Amino acid sequence: MKKTTLLVFSAILLACVAGCNKENASEIQGFTGIEVEVGESNGSNKLLILNEGAFPGASTLDLLDFKTKKYYADIFGQANPTVTQGLGNTGNDMAVSAEGNLWVLMNASNQVAVLQLPSFTLLRTLDVEAPRHVVMDGGNAYISSYGAAVYGSGTEVNGKVYKINTSSFESTSVEVGFQPEGVAVSGGKLYVANSGGYNWVHDNRISVIDLSSFRVEKQLELPVTNLNMLYAMGGKLWVNTYGESTWSQDGEGNWVQDISAPMSLSMVKADGSAQTIAGVHADKMVLSGASIYAIGNNAEMEGGYDICLYKVSTADGSFTTTHFADSDLSRTGYAYGIYVHPQNGDIYICDASFTAGSKVHCFSPELKWKWTVDTGVGTGHLLLW
Repeated sequence: MKKTTLLVFSAILLACVAGCNKENASEIQGFTGIEVEVGESNGSNKLLILNEGAFPGASTLDLLDFKTKKYYADIFGQANPTVTQGLGNTGNDMAVSAEGNLWVLMNASNQVAVLQLPSFTLLRTLDVEAPRHVVMDGGNAYISSYGAAVYGSGTEVNGKVYKINTSSFESTSVEVGFQPEGVAVSGGKLYVANSGGYNWVHDNRISVIDLSSFRVEKQLELPVTNLNMLYAMGGKLWVNTYGESTWSQDGEGNWVQDISAPMSLSMVKADGSAQTIAGVHADKMVLSGASIYAIGNNAEMEGGYDICLYKVSTADGSFTTTHFADSDLSRTGYAYGIYVHPQNGDIYICDASFTAGSKVHCFSPELKWKWTVDTGVGTGHLLLW
């Protein structure tokens, strides 16, 4: 009796172990990855890496698994071999919904790809004109869209924000300013940064949408134009700009850029008043904790090249500046994106190439280099999952 009981128990135990192993392997089952030296293990977190591709070439989605220290290139293609067109053209942003699905915005394809996690299989595609940025709030995705605007058309066409239920995929939209970019949710309001990048005169407005009615209730006018990324923190809005410049040809036919306004960072208070943070040239940025991390060219107005990392306090706008050339950040060739690990403060910087493979560098909070991985073409967007 005891022997029979032991045999049955052993069989159950073996079945459980086999089942558990199968379950643990399910996330990467059938995917091909390579071992990489990421220098540490950050628990079970995985880094999603969106490569824009060589415009208008196809974008790819990669995965870096910190736990197994493996890198999976084009995981979308591996998971969806029958989708012949791939992920699409020019991935611009991504976010994970409350249901655990990954939403990837494909700007040039005029689509949003919704992927099931952890299988990365394509659940469905949604038609959205020139999607730019996405923010999740409750059971809805809010996506900024250039709408029907066409570059060089000479006409001012309002952009849109789409409100899409992440479960039913029902959608509605509302018109905002010209060529909207960054979106942020705070206090029952949706804030939208309008760029007007396709127009001769660029936009300087933040559209404020009441979420309960999903209508634009007002526009906040800023002293800067060509607005870009947007975050909300501590009762304030933080928005950067593309800056202002014109191009002309010299006597030898060379194109020369004349910059009239730098890329910048502005703080917008609850009363709508705005303050530009002098000395911060914010090209790309991310909010982490109570700080804005931004990268940009500190010498752009002098025609020089001095890429810096700025850490800006969202409490009062004070900041520190680290010059890439004077630190381990100098490993970066073309800084095209930035992301900060919310738990350990590690800083990831996309080092993009649009002709060959790019890289992602990891630096400690003290800005000491930790590791580098090779990525795809045009790496620009990161997300921890």
